Amino acid sequence: MVTLSHAKRSTALAKTWLSIFAITLLFGAATLKAAIDRPLTQDQKGPATIRLTDGSLIMGVVTGIRDDALQVKTAFSDADLAIHLSLVDSLKWQAETKLLLDDDRLVIVPALDVDGGKIDLGGQALPLIDIDIMNPADWEAGEGYHWTGDASMAFAFNRGNTETDEFDLKVNSVLESAVNRYTFNGHFERDEAHNRVVVGDREVTQSIMTADNWKLLGKYDYFLTDPINYLGANASLEADALAGVKLRTYAGPYYGRKLLDNDDYKLDGELGIAYVSTEYDADVNQEDNNYTGLNWNFTGESSILGGDSRLYLRHIGLIDISDSDQLILKNTLGLAFPLVYGLEAAAEMTINYDGTAAASREKVDEVYSFRVGYAW
Repeated sequence: MVTLSHAKRSTALAKTWLSIFAITLLFGAATLKAAIDRPLTQDQKGPATIRLTDGSLIMGVVTGIRDDALQVKTAFSDADLAIHLSLVDSLKWQAETKLLLDDDRLVIVPALDVDGGKIDLGGQALPLIDIDIMNPADWEAGEGYHWTGDASMAFAFNRGNTETDEFDLKVNSVLESAVNRYTFNGHFERDEAHNRVVVGDREVTQSIMTADNWKLLGKYDYFLTDPINYLGANASLEADALAGVKLRTYAGPYYGRKLLDNDDYKLDGELGIAYVSTEYDADVNQEDNNYTGLNWNFTGESSILGGDSRLYLRHIGLIDISDSDQLILKNTLGLAFPLVYGLEAAAEMTINYDGTAAASREKVDEVYSFRVGYAW
């Protein structure tokens, strides 16, 4: 049996309540997600008859139009068949359909009736290639926001011959409309090891901090006339006791572009400037520094592995324009896959390089973790 002191019992109780609070936040996120992002449901019956420009005939259920491709579920393939819209000569699909056009008009047709590569919009014939999205979600049609994200938590409290306290919390959230996008990332990690050592004739517990860091990042993006291009601004606050950084802040504008944006790959690239300020802990005996530097970001994910899994990448770079030694690189690569009831597991690798860390501290930090959390 392990007996805890009053102080340790109080600490354990506080951490237990913190864990319960975090779990409550995850449940609340799921409820709010359902309210913000209402899915578009539709009862579609019967197969469509599709004739291609080379004379081929395809029978199947039309599941959507996106990325200039007609998506069709057929009897001979488990995966949806993607047919480029320029290859479709005629199509008969007897179901009321909502269409978002390339010119941002939203029209509703009683059926998809395509002849000669043009769709009948009720007195107007429009090239099928001019359709942007079939049955768009409300946010894609310019109404409201689409909320996605994930949150995970890990904690462990060991007592006995080995005594450790570990707590790790991560939250990533994106709120996106047809006009703009808000991004928030938060991370908190604190790990301690408690070793029993003999001092004189007494046994005492010596605590060693093995991780103590946190970070908050907020971003705002405004999509331009061509929505693959956007302007944005970001701001970050972070601290890392083991690197001797009491507080680092940076903020600045950037230009961004959706380098890849389809069903299988998404990759955003951003380049801008940022003002960086670093304040060090008193015990590292290092002067605080400030500089204006370049800031670049890459954020991407891919569903190429299938099974509703996703590969994801987050990269942040900062460098002092006048001193290349002042380089900061933050890299996270992970593979996430769904479990049940919105729960998600992820194997994640984080490798950070901090050229501005205190002179007496390591500049490279590596973390390999397996996480379980909630995704929406």
